[in-house]
This record gives sequence, C-alpha cells and structure tokens, in this order.
Amino acid sequence: MILLLWRVDISLSNAVNAPINGHPKSFHGSIKATAVGTKISRICQISTEPTMKTRQQKIWEPRTPDIDKSSRLAVRLGISPLVAQLLINRGIETEDAAQAYLYPTPDQLHSPFLMHGMEQAVERIRLAMKQGEQIWIFGDYDVDGTTATSLLVTTFRHLDFPVKPYIPNRFDEGYGLNKAAIQTLKERGCDLLITVDCGITSVEEVEFANSLGIDVIITDHHQPPPGAPPPAIAVITPKMPESEYPFDGLAGVGLAFKLAHGLMGGGDLDSFLQSQLDLVALGTVADMAPLTGENRVLSSLGLVELNKRERPGIRALCNVANHGDGKQIVGHTLGFVLGPRVNAAGRMQTADKVVKLLTGESYNDIIPIAKELDDYNLKRREVQNKIRDQATATIEKNRDHTKKTGLVVYNEPSEDWHQGVVGIVASQLLERYYRPVFVLAVKGEEAHGSGRCIEGMNLADSLNACTDLLVKHGGHEAAAGLTIKTENIDEFADRFDQYAREHLSNEDLNPKLKLDLEVQSSYLTLQAIEELQQLEPFGEENSPPHLALRNLRLQKSPSVMGKEKNHLKLFVTDGEQPLEAVGWGMADYFIALTNKNIRLDLAFEPEINEWNNSRRVQLKISDLHLHTLERSAVGRMFPTEEEKSPVKIVDRRVLDNKRDYLYDLLTQKEPTLLYVRDEKALDQLFEMLGSTEKVGRCGADMSEADRAQVADKLARGELLAVASDCTLPHPPHVTHIVFCHPVPQHLTFFDRCQPAFKHPETTYIHLIFQSKDIEWMWKCITWEYPDKPILQKLYKCLQALSQDNGYRLTLETVVAAAQTDSIPVPAVKNGLSILEELQLLTQHPNFSTQEIQLLPLPTKKRQLHESETYLNGEQIKQTSRWFSEFQLRQNVKQIWERVSYECQLSDSPNPSI
Repeated sequence: MILLLWRVDISLSNAVNAPINGHPKSFHGSIKATAVGTKISRICQISTEPTMKTRQQKIWEPRTPDIDKSSRLAVRLGISPLVAQLLINRGIETEDAAQAYLYPTPDQLHSPFLMHGMEQAVERIRLAMKQGEQIWIFGDYDVDGTTATSLLVTTFRHLDFPVKPYIPNRFDEGYGLNKAAIQTLKERGCDLLITVDCGITSVEEVEFANSLGIDVIITDHHQPPPGAPPPAIAVITPKMPESEYPFDGLAGVGLAFKLAHGLMGGGDLDSFLQSQLDLVALGTVADMAPLTGENRVLSSLGLVELNKRERPGIRALCNVANHGDGKQIVGHTLGFVLGPRVNAAGRMQTADKVVKLLTGESYNDIIPIAKELDDYNLKRREVQNKIRDQATATIEKNRDHTKKTGLVVYNEPSEDWHQGVVGIVASQLLERYYRPVFVLAVKGEEAHGSGRCIEGMNLADSLNACTDLLVKHGGHEAAAGLTIKTENIDEFADRFDQYAREHLSNEDLNPKLKLDLEVQSSYLTLQAIEELQQLEPFGEENSPPHLALRNLRLQKSPSVMGKEKNHLKLFVTDGEQPLEAVGWGMADYFIALTNKNIRLDLAFEPEINEWNNSRRVQLKISDLHLHTLERSAVGRMFPTEEEKSPVKIVDRRVLDNKRDYLYDLLTQKEPTLLYVRDEKALDQLFEMLGSTEKVGRCGADMSEADRAQVADKLARGELLAVASDCTLPHPPHVTHIVFCHPVPQHLTFFDRCQPAFKHPETTYIHLIFQSKDIEWMWKCITWEYPDKPILQKLYKCLQALSQDNGYRLTLETVVAAAQTDSIPVPAVKNGLSILEELQLLTQHPNFSTQEIQLLPLPTKKRQLHESETYLNGEQIKQTSRWFSEFQLRQNVKQIWERVSYECQLSDSPNPSI
C-alpha cells in the first residue's frame, strides 16, 4: 500500500533563496551585440565558484490527486494507488484505458494504409522491386534518422531485395536532402529514393531529383512547409492538412516502421516486424517524440524486444556502455545511455557507422564500431562542455541583455564551435536561462545551428516565419535545425526575438515543474519503485514521476562528486527513513546546505541505483527549496488566538484524559457538536459524561426527521451539545466541533467541518483522538470489509454448515459458526454480500430471520473484483489508510490549510494534504 498525500503547498523560505531583481543574461554572438531576456522572479544565489552564478528557481505546480478515482482504479486493476494516481495524472481514468496503457498489444496499432501517401508509396516500391530498380534510403545523422534507415535496410534485406543507405555528412552537407548528394546517387544508379526523417521541406531538391529521373518517396515527421509539399511520388506523414491518420506524433523511425508494415501487407505483425520494434523504441524515445497514443504502444513493445538483446548492435552498444546483461533497458537507458552514443557518430564524424552497427549480423564484426561510438561520445562531452562554457561566458559578460525574449548565440571569430554538439549546448542554455534559444556554429560565410524551445511556442513555426533568411531548416515544436548565411544572422536574431515576443507571455518565461504528488519517505521502498516500471518507457509526455518530500533534514554533511565536482550528493530524512539523493549539476547548492539551521523540500524522480550487485532507492533531484528551521514550532491552535479567522483548529492529539477535556468544554455552556466513531462509542461517551441532560443524541439508526429535530433543539438552545456518530444534517452554528475519534473518509471529515465556515463567528474544531484510535479504526474497517483469506474461511464455514444442517442456513447459525472460526462478526454481512455477487450463494429474507443457500459452483472461476461490495471495501480501506496518516501526522497548520481549502475559504493556491 502506497500512501498518497495531497501536498501542494511547497514553498521557499526567503531565508536562503530570496527573490531579487535579477535577469537571465543572454547574448547573440560577436557580429552584433543585442540584448536578450526578461525579468525572472526568483534566483538562487548559491555557488561553490568564485564567480557567482544564477539558478532560476522553478515554480512547482503540484497536481491535485483524485483519491477516489485512483483508489477505484487501483482496486479494479490490482495495482498500487501510486501507479493508479500517476495514470490519472496522465488522463487515463477508465479501466479499459488503463489496461491498454499498462499492457499494450500490437492490436492497438493503426493500419499503415490510413497514413497519407502510404498506398502510393507501397505501389511504387513494389513496382521497383518487380523491375529490379535500384533503391536508396536517404536518412538523417541523428538517432531517429539512423534507426529509421537501419529499419528499412533490414526490412528490404528480409524481403530479399537489398537496398543501399545514404547518411549525409553533417559538416559537408548539413541536414536533409541536398542536390550534390542527389547527383551522386544518380551517378551510382539510383532509380527510387526513399527519405527517412527528412525531406518534408525539400521542394527544390525533390524537383532536382525528378529532373534527373529519380522518383522520391518522403517519410518525415517534421512540420510540413506552409506552401505546397515537395513533388514526390508520395509524402508519408500524418501532419499533412488532409491527413486522417489518428495519431500525428510518430517519430521518423515510427513512419519507417509504418512503411515496412505496409510493404508486408499491413496485417497482423509477424515475428520479423515485432523484432524491429527495438529500433522503433530507441529512435522514438531518444528523439523525444511524445510517448502517447501509438508511440506508447510502439515504445512499450519495443522495450520488450530491446531487453532480449537479440540485435548484435544493441548488445554491443550496451556492453561498451557498461549496461550489459542483468541491467534492465528502460527509457532512461535509451535517452541517456544508448541514444547519446548513437548520436555521437553524426555529431563528431559521420553516422554511416551507426547503420553498419544496427544492421550488422556478427557481434564480433561490429563490437569495434560500438567502441568507436563510445569514444566519440567521450570526445563529444569534452567539446560540448567547452562550447557551453564559452557560450555562457559570452552571455554573462554582456550587460545589455534585458530587452529580448528569443536568444541567439554564436561563436567569436577566435572560437571554433563544433556544429555537431550545438544542439546539446542549446538544451543546456535553455535549462539555464529558460528562453527559446538557437546556438550557431559560424564558419566563414555560413552558420549551422540548432535550437530548443520552451513550452508555449512552436520552434518550427518560428523558422517558417524566417524562411527567406535561411538556406535550409527543419524541425518540430521543441527542437529545430537550420543553415543560414552569416550576413543574415543579425536580422534572423531580431526576427526570432520578435516572434518569441509575440508568442510567449511573461508567465511562459517562468520555468515550471509539474509535480505528480507528495509521498512519505517510508513508502519509497524498492518494491514501490519497481512497480513504477509498469509505466516505462519514460520520456517526452510520459515523464518519470515527479514526487516531492517536504521538511527534510540532512542526515550527514552534503558532498560534491564527479570529475568536475559539479554534482551534489545528499543523505536526507523526514524522521522515518534515510534516503540517498543525487543532484546532477547542482553543486552550486553546496554552501547553502552546510548551514545547520535549514530544512529541504525536494522534488525528485525516484529510481533504483544498481551498483556492485546491490540495488537501493535513490532520489534524482529535479529541484530543491531551502528554508530555515522555524524557531518556534507550530502551536496547538491555528490560527492563533490573536489572529482573526472564522475557523481555528485546536490540536489535542496527545491528550491523556478525554473525559476531563470534554467535561471542561461542556461547562463553558457554548454550543458544541461532538462526533464519535459509531453507536458503541456513543454509548461509551454518554456513560463517561454521566449527567447528560443538556447533551442530545443523534445516531445513524435514527430517521432523518428525528436527526433534524435534534439539530433544531441545539439551534433553539434547548441543548448545549449534540453527540453524533453520523454527520448532523443542517446543523446550526456552534462554537465547538469536537472530533473524539478519527474519521475514516476524507469527504465525511470535510463535510462535518463545512458548517463552521458559513458563519462569521469563530468556530473551534478540536482534534482529541490519538494513534491508538487510528489503530482501532483501522481494525474495525478491516473487520467490516473482509479480505480474500477471510472470505475463503467464510465460504468453507458455509460449506461445512450446509453439510451438517441441510438445504438452507439461518443468519444466526452462520454468525455463531463464524465466531467459532475466528471470523469477525462485522465481516459476515459484507462477506455474504460478496459471495452472493459472485453467484456462490443466495440470501432469502424471511419474516423472522434471513436464510442463506449455497449455489452450485459456477463453471467459470469468479474473481473478487467482480463483486462491487468487495471493490467498494477495498477502496474504503485504501482511502482510509492515507487519510488516517493525514489526521495523525500533519501539523495543525497543515490540517487547517487543507480544511480551509476544501471548504472554499483559503485564497492560497497551494494548500494540500
């Protein structure tokens, strides 16, 4: 069982991270120094370096959990409430949708022939194969393009029709189709050219190919140009205006897979097509395509294939990356282990090696290629870090930087920026300054660059608006690439900034971190984290769970780690369980964390750290808020007596003597409402109070009219107090509402508090229950709603009674036998209802007694989740458990915040449980 706490009010104290009037520094190059940037609301000034750096504080946006929906989904699917809540956060609320998401099948894939251009493409390819024409696959040098190229090369090999791949050189040719390459392919005998992950904007290049007698088929997931598409035989994309394909988020490798599927008839996936899903998953996740819809199916099924490691190239790449057998391949592996090594070839040299790696059939032949890619990746990191530091220095040294929203930065004449890594640097600058950004590598008369964009603006559309200034361009909403004449960079920077200005608001320029929910440390077990793997692969639009822990303290001194000492290592606790946390690139918090008088709020991704054959929970820090430890703890009343508030919470959860407390309260002769657990507790209360002439009784067994009459007497002053085991209907204003026992269900608790907010006079809500009351409440709930072992015991008891007592059994007989078998009496009623709903018995109401009759066993084995009573009981147990923790562990201020929020009083946007 995972406890889901509604935690939304995650604040940052001014003591450490004070808001200052700071601005992100940004600059576009040496050709024309212009100002870029807008005001940032909060900057954290903590650093281990002599030169102070700034870190823009993220605004945490917690989701409000729907506990009822998540509990219901958890019970019906047999999953943890944590996984259920994460599904609901992703918009997956029904049992069918959750089943499809957690357990995808090939049947969920759409027919490739729904895709725009598919029929024409398949027809032309089959004609080429029939006539023995030469087919070339023209790819891109990134992970999406190389996996797509490899997939089609492998498919044609499977069809016994070899084709030839062509991957352009990033440095000599740039991105996409180019006339020189087309001319070369013509000279080599090309009759039909199939593009993957490129070509959608290459109108002139396709016209040139046509003039040479080369037919072209384009498969490209990038944004089509605003005008007419290239004059190809077919343009396979779901993004054409006339497209009727149900999903438009496929990556380039996804479209290549669709073409392969179409070539093989478009029916059920055979074993070959399923084996190619490893490439689809790698390209889709690493290219940051949205992992929703059909991509969810393709990538999830692809993970299964990847973990088989049947493709020699995948196995070799995993081995050189220290991710060999025994280590699970997940979304992080694709995005941060395998993907960078695949991309490194195109960034540092040429990417044709990747196609050889992924299409090779001999492990011994391709392991040297894998090692070469690993070396490229190491060199890439060194070059990338150097360019990042130079770009940051260029930005930081320029003061006039407050007037622009879009950032364009490029190298000084004395600097040589490697165009293969500028995209990664753009991502790092975006993370630092939170602005749409292009990083350009200028060489002579041309510059090649990559851009990254924040949420709220489409980067590909911004380039379409500047087409007249660009040599070529392509991309999508979040990332794009371009080639530009050096003389046009200044004007491009101005127009890009103007476009960003028109499409982004000040609110858009504040970095945000969406939080799924807050948990307690005791629930972050290995088993709980392993359950999260049901949501893999994580990636774009299926992000890893972002959880939060509040009010943590350091268990030992923080440390920095890594070659550059730029990573942070923490050991934290909330008093229940110690946890290890890692903040990559967050060493600038180190000095502040050495202050002993601080507490931390951590936003993090939970993960399992595997090292030296051991596995342990680790928190990967997404963001942290620091605040000083309050010198005076929250008192026993909130708000305090001096503060004005219509409702105040009085915390007496450590009370030893309830009787004396209630007696003193009643002697004040102020209208009071006492809530107790059940009818038996009502009896005990009246027995404990002794003289109860002015205390009315309201029970769940009373009619609504009788309960209303009791409330009316309290309103008229005929009664000083009412004790009740149910929510009093339309109660008058009272001075005191006392919860003698915890309440199992959150809605009941808030309903009983609600009347206090309807009057301007202050009402005091007293909490006088203890941990032993929580324990007793939970025991009663488990008695009332039997689990599987109790139900099995009850059914065996019924079978034995039927053999001894004949056809029908009386309820009294069953209850007596159940007690003998240690079955709680409260479990019998609901247990019989569950067994009846499962068609194992029938109940016959009689004038004097109730009779039970066993039925023949059904031919089909019945499952417990087929019983509504059982599902309802499990849901009640789940919600009761987390709400019990809330009532017991939250301080009085936190309880007041939540109660006031539920009763629509508080203006705070982030109160929570």
